Amino acid sequence: MKYIIVSLLVLSACALRAQDFSFGKVKESDFQIQSSLLDSSANGIVLNEYGYANIELSPIGDKGFEIEYYYHILIKILKKEGYDEANFTVPLYLNNSTKETLVEAKGFTYNMEAGELQKVALEKENVLTEKTSKTQQLVKIAFPQVKEGSIVELRYKTKSPFLFSLNAWTFQTTIPKIRSEFVTRIPEICTYRINLKGGIPLTNRKAENYNTQLSTSVGELRGEKISYLMTDIPAFVAEDYMTASKNFRSILTFELARYAIPFGPNETFSLTWNDVQRSLIADENFGGQLKRKGALKEYIDPLLVQQASNLDKAKLIYDYIRKQVKWNERHGLFASVGIKKALETRSGNSADINLALVSALNYAGIPTEPIILSTRDNGYPGIYSAGMAEFNHVIARADIDGQSFYLDASSRYEPFGNLPFQCINHQGRNIPLDGPSDWVPLQASLVSSFTVYFDGKLDTEGTLKGKLIMNRGGYAASSKRSAMDATSSLEEYFEDYQERFTHINITEPEVENRENCEMLLKESMDVEIANFATLDNSELHFNPIVYGRIEKNPFNLATRSYPVDIGAKTQENMTFIIEVPDGFTLTEESLAAKMNMALPNRDARFVYSLSQKGQIITVQLLTQINKPLFLPEEYFDLKEFFSRIIQGQKSRCVLKQKG
Repeated sequence: MKYIIVSLLVLSACALRAQDFSFGKVKESDFQIQSSLLDSSANGIVLNEYGYANIELSPIGDKGFEIEYYYHILIKILKKEGYDEANFTVPLYLNNSTKETLVEAKGFTYNMEAGELQKVALEKENVLTEKTSKTQQLVKIAFPQVKEGSIVELRYKTKSPFLFSLNAWTFQTTIPKIRSEFVTRIPEICTYRINLKGGIPLTNRKAENYNTQLSTSVGELRGEKISYLMTDIPAFVAEDYMTASKNFRSILTFELARYAIPFGPNETFSLTWNDVQRSLIADENFGGQLKRKGALKEYIDPLLVQQASNLDKAKLIYDYIRKQVKWNERHGLFASVGIKKALETRSGNSADINLALVSALNYAGIPTEPIILSTRDNGYPGIYSAGMAEFNHVIARADIDGQSFYLDASSRYEPFGNLPFQCINHQGRNIPLDGPSDWVPLQASLVSSFTVYFDGKLDTEGTLKGKLIMNRGGYAASSKRSAMDATSSLEEYFEDYQERFTHINITEPEVENRENCEMLLKESMDVEIANFATLDNSELHFNPIVYGRIEKNPFNLATRSYPVDIGAKTQENMTFIIEVPDGFTLTEESLAAKMNMALPNRDARFVYSLSQKGQIITVQLLTQINKPLFLPEEYFDLKEFFSRIIQGQKSRCVLKQKG
């Protein structure tokens, strides 16, 4: 049967905007807004925000259905740090000659000057379009004459022929919002999976049928209008030790699952993980790179001349590819140049490098398969449904003598079997050429360790001189090696080091094992600290922790609604041996300043001890974080744990002269 869709009536814009707030009607009272959401940390506040997405038949020719997206926001700027809130970016997707378009963009900057309301319009020169890739251009909007206390209002509309690209609605951002509402009008020919992320519930959700004013040869098309409202939305405050904020902010997302016209086109967009696996294996830039088993023969054969165990062969191949191909700083699910060309040109994205690693290990007889994942700053993948869009990186998993090793040769400084920190993001998905695909946990295999050893002598003037040695392992080592790479030379690195620690005079600095990531990274230097101790009535007062004190608690929120994700277990050992002047001894109060505390189940532990034997004072500190992830309900205990460590490390010792 032939299918026909007829538009019986053009919907009026005012009907769609029935719940919108008035444009261009800011009043003096809006500048005096009061809200419980406002505090000293707020850089701005959203007074009102409204948007809609309407799927309708295009009035132009035979273009079919399109999404009309409308956005309207009113923001008050509170501080200079909030000026960026007056800059907006509208992404538009392109696909050959088909593209999304910005239909209109209007706005005003409002200021109160000498008791009078001043209104400055958004002009064309404030709206710039930049093409960033073959498939995307960005419309950048910058408001004029923004200052502390300004109110900014923006209204724009876009049209999109891509029904799969129904914009997500972000309720929660880095500034608070008094009111935010989003309305969808979707005809029954489209079915979307709708998910609300984050821990803030909707204030109201209202669903009702509406007349689409469309009909087919078998009858009228029905539609559903849904309003999503959230009020009094607190700002999302990012804190240390978290993955991408979009994992936890309140965001409404839409995924097209099915598009079906009665007796017409009918397409299902929902994927299963089997679909994802088949698609990747069939793609020339993923599975096609792995099917040619001898593609890297000329590079790998010379490594396999000597007889070696599978583990030794795997380490040789991993080390070769890691050093042979430099990562171009681009993540990728698909090879950009191909595995062979990546080795020839010595450059490639993460897929080029790690698909080459998978291919090379399999050629050497070591069963290896690719794992797709999303890096920490890219968000969790596949939480709600199967798909590839949320993945951006590839690693390898090698099975050697019954043990699995997770490898990423795009990382220059990770030891064999330890994934780089950016890959520790909950879970990834294995994509074998044969056999089932499944989720695999992404975990650090090494403890992030930091060891400090100092041996020195304190004189009666309060000056401390001695040798400082620091050893790092795991992520502490790889991050420090990367920091050294960020400078042009070790001399420059230590010059920067000296500038940051101005109270310490550094001489004879040395670094060992900088390139050998299988070994601990070792730094050593001679140090001199003037005024380390102060003389007061024949007493020397000093803090015995020479280096490495925790100065600031990384956890400062009253409550935290998302996990503390440290990424790896951590351990710090610090030992300070200080020879004190003859005739000086620690007071009993100083010797009593010891600590030994632990969280439940010994999830974290801190030990501090101080002793004196003859003229030698020994200070020892141990800090352990024995699991990489703490849930929100464990946050207060962890915060208090660090607070007590900081207080304990502030303790000062007193040396009294025997008299």
